[in-house]
Amino acid sequence: MTIPSYARLGTPALLAFGVTVLMAGCGTGPQAEFQFRKSTGELIPEVNKVFKKTLKDSFGTPQELVAWETFPIEYGGVQGTVESTGTTDSTFTVALLGNVKLAAKGNPLLWLTGANAGTKTAETIVNGFNAEKNELTIARGSAKPEMGDRFIIAHGTDLQFGRIVYMKNCMHCHGVTGDGAGPTGEFLNPRPRDYRHGQFKFTSTKSGEKATRDDLHRILQNGIPGTYMPSFLLLGERETTSVVEYVRWLAMRGEFEKRMVEELTSDYSTPAIADAASKAEASYREKKKQQEEVKKSQGKNNKEKLPEIEKPFSLSKSLKEAVKTFNTFVKSHDYDAAVTETAGLVSSAWVRAEDVSSVIHPSIHRVEDTAESRERGRLLYMGDKTKCYTCHGPTGRGDGVANEDFWAMPGSSQKYERRGLHDEWGNPLKPRNLTLGQYRGGRRPVDLFRRMYAGIKGTPMPAFGGTALTDEQLWDLVNYVMSLPYESKGSPPQKHEMDGVASTVEKSAH
Repeated sequence: MTIPSYARLGTPALLAFGVTVLMAGCGTGPQAEFQFRKSTGELIPEVNKVFKKTLKDSFGTPQELVAWETFPIEYGGVQGTVESTGTTDSTFTVALLGNVKLAAKGNPLLWLTGANAGTKTAETIVNGFNAEKNELTIARGSAKPEMGDRFIIAHGTDLQFGRIVYMKNCMHCHGVTGDGAGPTGEFLNPRPRDYRHGQFKFTSTKSGEKATRDDLHRILQNGIPGTYMPSFLLLGERETTSVVEYVRWLAMRGEFEKRMVEELTSDYSTPAIADAASKAEASYREKKKQQEEVKKSQGKNNKEKLPEIEKPFSLSKSLKEAVKTFNTFVKSHDYDAAVTETAGLVSSAWVRAEDVSSVIHPSIHRVEDTAESRERGRLLYMGDKTKCYTCHGPTGRGDGVANEDFWAMPGSSQKYERRGLHDEWGNPLKPRNLTLGQYRGGRRPVDLFRRMYAGIKGTPMPAFGGTALTDEQLWDLVNYVMSLPYESKGSPPQKHEMDGVASTVEKSAH
């Protein structure tokens, strides 16, 4: 199976091209499918069809993945640049960057720039590579390249491998689409993460920032204590690196779909159009009623003509008008612009997460873990600045009064049916019992510092860093929280009990 030489070019600032990565052995067994969001299915049929095609063209299917270079994914492959043309149209000198072994006979070559980029020409295949002369020979089927033309060979190999690792180890819980709806997902509590929000709870980054690759590596290596997420420490480095990229790719795919649907919903979803038509009809009837009342009050002899009230479109007419509007939207290229802009927004957020400025680094070393520090932390825990006790309870057992309230859903006045806290995925959320010494986001002091500094993304756990508490106060709070498992046994922790396991701040935090 080979990679088609199709490339879709975007703006110079955000080069975007798609290339299908076919999976080995994809012709055997049932075909896995990406599931669309419920809100995508609510788009009117004409819009639904166009948008689903956009998703397929941009990301492909589980069997034929598409590597869209707008997104910061390490897709794999070896990149090259033509340094000089040879004596024939098919042989030229190149500079390769990456694993030169991929420049092997039979591997596909995708042109990124030059006359061959962005065309649906016959596929370019490598015929051979002379490492001593840096000469690459390709099969005919494309125009003769020019000096400076860039290409990539065996594009998507890492994404392809990551997909294989994911389907073997992760899919049964997290689902083919990364929606947390795998075959065993519904039986687990807490539910597996739904990547489609583009959000992960346990990160080293500041509030509002995405997870870093290191964050996902750490979760894979350590698992998440207290959940069904196991440690995959025994996976090899290539397996771990590749599956992290695939999970990031699934998250970006899901977030792109979510953002685009949110933009399309108000004008092009069946429920929204039906609701607007219903409200317009109700408004029309009310105005007509008021007009009739005015006529009655004026009496039969009053000949004054009242302004005519325009009758609103019926639902069927409103749907037809929405289709016409959408067709204009597409023909004017505004739809393509929205796709490019949305992809750019998603991409920039993930790029920013890898910047060192996005990662939380305490400004001071950990405050010495003394009885005085723990007492200061206890007062902060019970104080109005944090109100930790309202969720985690006065003794840290996760039994605070917040668990007894009916909380409003995010962005809505409607309340959850069940008492207690919920995360942004809609799952019931039990505050951590801090006396167990089991911390889902990592047990290093710096992990707890970061949870308190930035909160836990997608949950009601607030951020205290940079506003409510200083870094010194945060360390006092960390010292107190990490002492709770020992206090529950009737005695404070001794220094030798804390060393090695939970008192070392990672070097990057200094």
